[in-house]
Amino acid sequence: MKKLKALLTVAFIFLLAACGNSNESSNKAEATNNVATSDTAKRVAFFSAGASNNYLQTGIEHAEKVAEEFGWKLDVYDGKFDPLAQLNQVQNAIAQNKYDGFVVEAVDGNQICKVITEDAVKKGIAVSAINIELCGEQDSAAEGTLTFVGGQGINVYQDILHQIFEDNPDGGKIAVIGGPATGTPYLNMKAALDIEMPKNTNWELIGPFSTDYTANEAFQVAQNVLQSNSDLDVIFSNYSGMTSGVVEAKKAAKRDSVKIYDFGGDKWAFNAVEKGDIQQTVIMLPKEEIQRGLEALRNHWEGQEVPEFYDLTKEEILPGSPYVNLDNIQEFKDKGLPEY
Repeated sequence: MKKLKALLTVAFIFLLAACGNSNESSNKAEATNNVATSDTAKRVAFFSAGASNNYLQTGIEHAEKVAEEFGWKLDVYDGKFDPLAQLNQVQNAIAQNKYDGFVVEAVDGNQICKVITEDAVKKGIAVSAINIELCGEQDSAAEGTLTFVGGQGINVYQDILHQIFEDNPDGGKIAVIGGPATGTPYLNMKAALDIEMPKNTNWELIGPFSTDYTANEAFQVAQNVLQSNSDLDVIFSNYSGMTSGVVEAKKAAKRDSVKIYDFGGDKWAFNAVEKGDIQQTVIMLPKEEIQRGLEALRNHWEGQEVPEFYDLTKEEILPGSPYVNLDNIQEFKDKGLPEY
């Protein structure tokens, strides 16, 4: 009888152990299944032109937020405004064979044209371009890519110049300060100048000048321009992050008559419009820009049609115009702008 009880006790212990092992195996299998499910998530690389200013940082932060909402794995590459560095980043990413999609904000849209439209596309990588056109395109997707998201086309810069000339019908001298000379915003700005300046012979162009988009370098450029041109009437600065340096240079030179026009539309620029430090700013939408780029990838993978061009100057968040001045600034504020 004692032997029978002992045998039953041992059997019961084995039964408990078996149940425990079964549960443990089940948990391990569930964990393995979860990992497998996670591994099926889309993997996307975001090649940012840089990460050194508020505009770019806002775009990167929003890209990470949207990718998390979509359940994707996102890797961000900082191009540091260096065309060769970004080219190497793209080439290495393609060679890794782990990405389903790219969002590309090119430092130089021509420099990486071939590697994107041939190497990446041939590997089946879906590509959205934002802010900077690829391969010399104008407001359109490069061959093989899905879409281009932008709001800095030649026509936008022409409209800015039209407004400046309309505000100042007597003409005069205008200095133009831009970002890196290889970037599409600079090239589009220069192309607009080439079109509009010959039509407005009462204006003399000083520049354009290329900078690294920083306030410090813009301050130095503006200071030199102001010192060399005692009769300067207008300065157009192509990014709010450097326009602050232009404003400081004007104040230091005590040149109150010089009018400043801006492109960027950040919080500083809105405040500067209200204070009268600048005449106008043009809104930029870093969140919508990366949002549309990532949505294009998602829509493509879901079998939806993707437009070749998203025009950010016509976004619904805008009050019918991207141009912000003292007369209409409240309309932009009512829309929750600026966003960076």
